[in-house]
Amino acid sequence: MKFYEIVVADAEGAERKLRVPSPTEVQAADAAAPLLKAGDSILSIRESPDDGLQAADGPPPKTQAEELAPTTPGMAARRDRL
Repeated sequence: MKFYEIVVADAEGAERKLRVPSPTEVQAADAAAPLLKAGDSILSIRESPDDGLQAADGPPPKTQAEELAPTTPGMAARRDRL
């Protein structure tokens, strides 16, 4: 798991930084989504080196199976195609 620093800005332009763990840069935006406030925009995403002391502001992003589980229990993990 990598760590990403995400710079966000609110509607007035005030910036803040978030740190999230994520396997990829694209998924880092997904991990940051629950931490955003109404009107926030993501300005940048960059990988930050893991020095073993990283503190994250949120959990890693959910997998697709975890996202689909509430609406299709058991179906996301099925290997046989119907």
